Amino acid sequence: MVALVRTDIPTSVDTVEKLAVWAMSILQQLHPGQTVVEATGVAERVATAAPFYITASQPAAWRFISRASLELTPNWQSSSGRIWTDVQPLSSQAIPAEYKVA
Repeated sequence: MVALVRTDIPTSVDTVEKLAVWAMSILQQLHPGQTVVEATGVAERVATAAPFYITASQPAAWRFISRASLELTPNWQSSSGRIWTDVQPLSSQAIPAEYKVA
């Protein structure tokens, strides 16, 4: 698991949206080449996250696009009802220091 201490979260992360970008950026950095087979013959990275310039939007804008593929415990449907409690760890790496800066 990538351990989290609430004080690791910079004070500038003050919305759920910012928290999502912060967390996905960390997962992307720590697991850039880790993949999982999601369908027969289809391997996907467990975490992808990056800014993209989207010209189709009006006006054109930068957007942060991310995707995570996180394993759940086999009995997640009959557990506590809080799906995040059944997520399995990707690794035991630490949050990089540069993500802890305010």
